[in-house]
Amino acid sequence: MNSHQRIRRVAAALLALSALSLAAASCGPAESAPRVTVTPERVPAKGHVDVRGTGFSPLANVTSHLVRPDGTEFPWLPVMTDSEGAFTHDIDTLLLGPGVHELWVLDDSTGGSSNVARFEVTLEQAPDP
Repeated sequence: MNSHQRIRRVAAALLALSALSLAAASCGPAESAPRVTVTPERVPAKGHVDVRGTGFSPLANVTSHLVRPDGTEFPWLPVMTDSEGAFTHDIDTLLLGPGVHELWVLDDSTGGSSNVARFEVTLEQAPDP
């Protein structure tokens, strides 16, 4: 192979790498999977649980699912995400029975599901304010 052929092959390889880099950059950052967190994970019967979700479709409806310790499910709760695909909502534990509850959220636009987050409602008394 002479030097002109090598230069052409190197130039072709560089052109192909440039095209791949440009294609990857145009795809944008990888989207994160839908995720929910609950805080605290152990809460008195007269307390509150903070639910936070990220990675959902922006400005869209999602559906929150909450299952009691006995396996029965509460009615679904629709929630609207913000422009970043995030949301927050509060669960008042006053009417929840003791035990471990499970929560997950479905993205109504994509059908994607979050992880399952768990929190335990205890019979302990909440501290005085």
